[in-house]
Amino acid sequence: MVLSFPSVSEIRRYERIEIELPCRLYVPGAHDALQFEAFCTSRNLGLGGTFVASSFLLREGLELYIELSLPEGPLSIRSRVAHTVAIDDPELTTGMGIEFLDVDAHGRETLLRYFTPLRYHKFYEGFVEEFPHLKKSVALRDVSLVLNLWEEWKIRNEGGPPSTSSGAPDAPLRHPRPSPPAPQPPPRTARGSRRG
Repeated sequence: MVLSFPSVSEIRRYERIEIELPCRLYVPGAHDALQFEAFCTSRNLGLGGTFVASSFLLREGLELYIELSLPEGPLSIRSRVAHTVAIDDPELTTGMGIEFLDVDAHGRETLLRYFTPLRYHKFYEGFVEEFPHLKKSVALRDVSLVLNLWEEWKIRNEGGPPSTSSGAPDAPLRHPRPSPPAPQPPPRTARGSRRG
């Protein structure tokens, strides 16, 4: 039996962060009119797409624009509906996986700055602990940009695709599984007493 493991580029491509962002989905029409417009919420974000929770589903393959409401301002990206999760799915959140198709240079920089996995937060905490005087001049978003570009450079040197290649993340679980209870310490006995 041969075991195959995903490459670093595959892991990176489908990496995501759990985040809720207001989103606007729209399909432009003629003469600056809209054929379709709806508002929903992202549940996770990858560099190649996002999953949006919604009470409606659009046809898989439909091209549209998604506008992410980021703190720095809205970011609009040409995208397509990659997959959907029906309302009767007992495990997964109802909604759509939106795959980014065309991310311009500004959008790519914004995504690379905004995409901060937990390991980046930990790195940043250690960084500002060691160099506290740099906290004001080096923001987490700047560190994220550099770390994302570094990881992308390593993948490209392996022959892999950029991490902003298309790819919609999977749907999150409808109800996150509860964490197992913490193990309880064994009962303590009074010194010198015998049990049994």
